[in-house]
Amino acid sequence: MCGRYALYESMDEIARRLGYPVDCRDPAPRTGYNIPPGGFIVGIAALEKEPKILPLWWGYRPHWAGEDSPEPINARAEKVARSPFFKGSFARHRCVIPANGWFEWQQKNGGKQAFYIHHKNDELLLMAGLFTTDQDGNPRCCILTENARGPTRDIHPRMPVVLGDGVKTWLDPEVQDRETLKREVKHLPSEKLNCRPVSARVNSPANDDERIIEKAD
Repeated sequence: MCGRYALYESMDEIARRLGYPVDCRDPAPRTGYNIPPGGFIVGIAALEKEPKILPLWWGYRPHWAGEDSPEPINARAEKVARSPFFKGSFARHRCVIPANGWFEWQQKNGGKQAFYIHHKNDELLLMAGLFTTDQDGNPRCCILTENARGPTRDIHPRMPVVLGDGVKTWLDPEVQDRETLKREVKHLPSEKLNCRPVSARVNSPANDDERIIEKAD
């Protein structure tokens, strides 16, 4: 799963790195070293015709769902194409959540050890997501997860879907054929990921500074 992540680069820097324009709509999304769900985060989505970098609320709820409907932050990639809650967004409203890394917790000796998972070369990770629009017109998103791969398997059974090749295809709302997505959209190779233990300070979202991602003693 993915319930906490880091993105400490500005939207302008992300635009420079990835080549997508910035949509300066309000409110400003949160960036930092310890980002929790339930707020606006930086996403890349084609709300209109072209993908832009813009704020997305992390918590998915379609406009047709009632206020007592669930507000998932993650969705299982294996099920979204068939799920009534997600299949419309999977067909037309796919997004990307850029991250410097994400956190996961390993059950260990009756407790939990937090790990920070990031690109070995400190490149941005591009997590696959879905977006929708709620009753107030706000764009909302969730992050897709899959069975853990590579070094993450020893930490947690699930991980975000991290994209490698085919990001433009993933973001293109005109591409609705599942076979095209399978053929052109690829995972980031798992050998490019690195995991390191971090301190229990990450357990509280109130702690949000560079020390959060430092290796624990």
